[in-house]
Parts: sequence; C-alpha cells; structure tokens
Amino acid sequence: MTLARLLQINGADVKVYERDKNKDVRVQGATLDLHEGSGLEALKRAGLLQAFKENYRPGADKMRIADNKATIFYDQHMEERKEEFGSEHFRPEIDRGPLRNILLESLQPGTVVWDSQFVTMHQADGGWKLEFKNGTTALADIVIGADGANSKIRPFVTPIKPFYSGVTAIEGSVYHSETASPKIHELLKDGKIFAFNGAKIIVVSSKGDGSLAFYLSFKTD
Repeated sequence: MTLARLLQINGADVKVYERDKNKDVRVQGATLDLHEGSGLEALKRAGLLQAFKENYRPGADKMRIADNKATIFYDQHMEERKEEFGSEHFRPEIDRGPLRNILLESLQPGTVVWDSQFVTMHQADGGWKLEFKNGTTALADIVIGADGANSKIRPFVTPIKPFYSGVTAIEGSVYHSETASPKIHELLKDGKIFAFNGAKIIVVSSKGDGSLAFYLSFKTD
C-alpha cells in the first residue's frame, strides 16, 4: 500500500489485489517500529508523516528483557530518552491497524480490490494476465509480488524454494489484558517484553486498544 501511494502521487494507475474479503475480516498484529531512512522516509515521501505522528504510540518501543521467571535484566523504562523525529536511533512504534488505515485512506477509491486471491498469471498483450480464485481476471503492464513463503506468486519472483528453519512461532492475543492477565500487563508497561529460557522465547507487545499480542518461539520438528 505504501508503494501504491507513492506510485499514485506520481501519476501511475495502480491496483492492489488482496486475498482478504474486506478490510475488517482479520485482526491486525502487534506494533511495528519504523526507522529513519526506511519506513519513516517512505511515509515522508508519501506525504503521510504527519498522520503517522498523530497515531504512533510514544513509549511503545521501550523494552524489557527478562528470563522465564520474569527477572528483569535490562529495562529501557529506566533510561532517560528524548524521543525525536529525525534522530538516527529513533524507532517509533505504531499499531498495525492504524497504520494500515492511514495507508488505505490515502489511496484513491477502488485502489484495493478485495477478495482477489491470486492463482496464476501469464504473459498477454505485452503485459500480464492475472487470474484469481473467484474467477475474475485482470491485465497489468507490471506486476509487483508482495507475499509470503508459500504464496502462489513466489515462483514468479524467485526460484528459491522455502525450507523449514527448525524454529516454530505461534502468535496470539489477550484482550483487556489489564484484567485478563494483570501481572503480565503490569510487567509490560505499555511497551515490550522479551523473555528467554534457553532456545525458548516469548515476546509480548502492548497494543493501543488495551490488548496485548504475544509470540512464542521454540525449536521443534
């Protein structure tokens, strides 16, 4: 969507084909940190930096590192930091939902074509003909693939086959964390927790809606 926005403000005719049925069908993940020179630079060029500043969550990037007994070994909440846009080391966090809304609302109406699960494509009329699971098709001069390891578009982008790294990650959410998991909510302090126990890791991240997102990571077959 960021690329679509940048292309549109430079006069290109752009469509984003999205597998989801609509914009509300899926819960968005945890916060995302954007850095100077990459994510923030892209939003700046897209004319969306002010909207980002109005929606990011100050302090959400503060991290605590702990062990499996919640003993804290490093705590950024104890550090005095001045948050400042333009600083090389500033990495402000924003919830993915609000960030996606900023991008969606910046696009021309009808840019995102929902319920368009990609099946395959082939060259046609000097460009590409895309075929979707719902039976529709589309023509394009240029196709840009942005998807995961098991996506149908991956073979058109690279011959490299995905393989299992030996590490599995599980993502989940806890709603109303202040009452549902008060001890972890207090430990979180609206920031992030990284807790380690050998090769096992749990990462917890606060969200602006009062929920928290967690990720379990461990080695397994």
